[in-house]
Amino acid sequence: MLLTKFCSYSMLKKLASILFSTRLTATLFIIYALAMAVGTFMDQGQSTSPTPYSRTLIYNAWWFEAIMVVFMVNFVGNIFKYRLLRKEKWATLTLHLSFISILLAVRKTKRFLKLDRRK
Repeated sequence: MLLTKFCSYSMLKKLASILFSTRLTATLFIIYALAMAVGTFMDQGQSTSPTPYSRTLIYNAWWFEAIMVVFMVNFVGNIFKYRLLRKEKWATLTLHLSFISILLAVRKTKRFLKLDRRK
């Protein structure tokens, strides 16, 4: 495997334990919610929302997009970590797949809007 040339098995295991942890999920949810709250308060009293200012600083920022990507990696990893593909856990699997599909839709919409603005 290509990754094992650069990383040891224990490093990959440690990285996976961090990426697929519920602590990371909770931290990402808190940061994501705080960022959206700040963006909402920045737009308060403005005629349009989001304003170019909040769009640049928060909604189109690289770190906001990175949070969404790490969220998706985390959810996919948790599907396998907690074996959510079993019949008994379909409700939880549906929740995880819903979050993944929402995040993918957000990415696709943002990309479409960026391409639309260039015309």
